[in-house]
Amino acid sequence: MKNINIKKMKKYINLKSMIFASLLAITAISCDAEQDVSPIASPDGYPVVSFSIGETTVSEGGSPIIEIIATTDKKIDREISFSIDVLGGTATLHDDYDIEVAGLAPYQNETRFLVMIHEDAAIEGDETIELQVNMPSLASKYLVNPSTVLPSYSITIQNYVGNTLDMEFAWDYTIDGYSTTNNIDFDIYVADAAGYDNNDPWATVNETDYAATGNHPEKFSFNFDDWADGEYILFHDLWYNAFYGYGPADMSLPLVATFTRPGLFQTSLTQDSSQSINGKTTNGFVDDDDNDTGEWNNGFIAKVKIANGTYTVSDYKGAELVSGKSSKVRTPRPSNIRK
Repeated sequence: MKNINIKKMKKYINLKSMIFASLLAITAISCDAEQDVSPIASPDGYPVVSFSIGETTVSEGGSPIIEIIATTDKKIDREISFSIDVLGGTATLHDDYDIEVAGLAPYQNETRFLVMIHEDAAIEGDETIELQVNMPSLASKYLVNPSTVLPSYSITIQNYVGNTLDMEFAWDYTIDGYSTTNNIDFDIYVADAAGYDNNDPWATVNETDYAATGNHPEKFSFNFDDWADGEYILFHDLWYNAFYGYGPADMSLPLVATFTRPGLFQTSLTQDSSQSINGKTTNGFVDDDDNDTGEWNNGFIAKVKIANGTYTVSDYKGAELVSGKSSKVRTPRPSNIRK
């Protein structure tokens, strides 16, 4: 009787074990099912970004701005960031152009990127920029529709030729350890070439423009709007010479004139020695006894001819230095007046 009860008890325990094992198996299967990855949401509802650009060939004159516009077909509540990568080209970033990029703000559907072209006076051919629109943030990439295409652009910057003839006049020397730039002052004037007398330049002076600022170097410009076609003489007027009376008479102090037509040419000439002052030249308005004589020291610097949109520069002896689009003397800007 006792053995029968033991057997029944064992069967009961085995049955409970089987039931418990089955429950564990069901629980495990249920847990595994809950840990399965949920289906990925479709990106079809994400915004598509489209891009457009204005002119891709521009003159650098006037420092134009090229706009790249990014537009989405729907607004979202988060910012989308962009970048523009420079892939190549002959133009130099920060010298020839700069780039500004703005992200697309939440709840907006348009932003603009700016390619800002810089006008300069450099004598150069056309230059190029190769750009690629990008999205540097992985988070931003997941905010837009994968059908969005990030474009690349080729931009051509055309060389600009200015309408001015920019002129600088310098006299950078040293006498007994003192700089002439601080102790000598020249003013620069223009006279009509017709009837010009080097001994009396004021008889045909043309006061449309001149340089009499007390600065070194003196500067001013011709332009086609203010100056009619014709021939003009540039001459100096010595306003002040602190070395007068004791400076070295055998030391010539010629002016150095630099002529620049932006984007086209630059050349320099040194004033002919027969027209320049020396270290002992009179102030221009006093004699050896400090009496006001009213006599000024003047000297020929160069002749400029304006004709049909062309500037031609010649020296005292009539030698042509530069005209139109060709320079016969490729003289670099003197080191003493380099910026």
